[in-house]
Amino acid sequence: MFIDIWGKKIWYEIYGAECNDTLLYLHGGPGASCLDFVNQAKALSGKMKVVIFDQLGVLRSEAIAGDECYSMEYQIEMIEEMRKFLGIQKWSILGHSYGGMLAVLYAYAHPNSIHKIILECPSLCFEDSAKSTAEYLSEHISSLNNKQAIELCEKIKFSDYQDKTEVVWDLSALLGYVTDMELRFYLHGISFEEYQMSMDTSDITDEMWSKGERHLKKLLETQPMPEDSSQKRTLMTDNLLPLIPKITAPMLLINGRYDPACTKSQIAYIMNHAKDVTQAIFEDSGHFPRIEEAKKYTDTVWNFLGYE
Repeated sequence: MFIDIWGKKIWYEIYGAECNDTLLYLHGGPGASCLDFVNQAKALSGKMKVVIFDQLGVLRSEAIAGDECYSMEYQIEMIEEMRKFLGIQKWSILGHSYGGMLAVLYAYAHPNSIHKIILECPSLCFEDSAKSTAEYLSEHISSLNNKQAIELCEKIKFSDYQDKTEVVWDLSALLGYVTDMELRFYLHGISFEEYQMSMDTSDITDEMWSKGERHLKKLLETQPMPEDSSQKRTLMTDNLLPLIPKITAPMLLINGRYDPACTKSQIAYIMNHAKDVTQAIFEDSGHFPRIEEAKKYTDTVWNFLGYE
């Protein structure tokens, strides 16, 4: 289904439409789509309404034009417009990876629109996550005996990036060298083949996938704020951890034990500074607990949202 927001077509699906309470899923990437959350959405919909969608410029949603302004603030306001369109007074939100950034920003900007917030393996400081990921990949990169790959890995680990967008492209380039697909996708409890089989991509074309690059580039552009504002726009390379103490909604932090993206320092900050936070550690998971330990994940989310 499509929803029209400000003249833009956004693809979305609702599971458990007959239920009263609503959970909104925010996918990561940027540009990863909600494809790999469908099975979990179906499971969770036994007790709640679950809304999933592809962000603007991603897969089934409308592409972003080359001259179009796009930002995280724009994403946040689109989410709020979606809530109003669907007639939902309040919903809980679940953000995975980059989607955790969106969840934090949304909870901060629209505290009266949410019940609870769930962060699944969030990356709230991209440079910190990138350095951790480079360390995680170090042994594999060394085994490739590729001088350029090794040098790039060391650069990410030890450089003090002045241009924060550079680390995004460096990490993307480093991942391009990785030949072990379990490592490439930060998996632990399942194989890459099992990960692929967890989602239906039969109707997804190469053209749909190609939209994601512009989506990412737009999020890295420094866009001007309105003339009457002294604030700068939020970039995905900004450190969003300082927003955590400002969020009043109850929070659940879901971590995969072997996930390199949500680092120990980020976990410690969240646990020490959030006003009302619970942590759930998935011992046999990497970056995708919802797929790697699916039943435990469903039960954990239900329990946090008040369903025994």
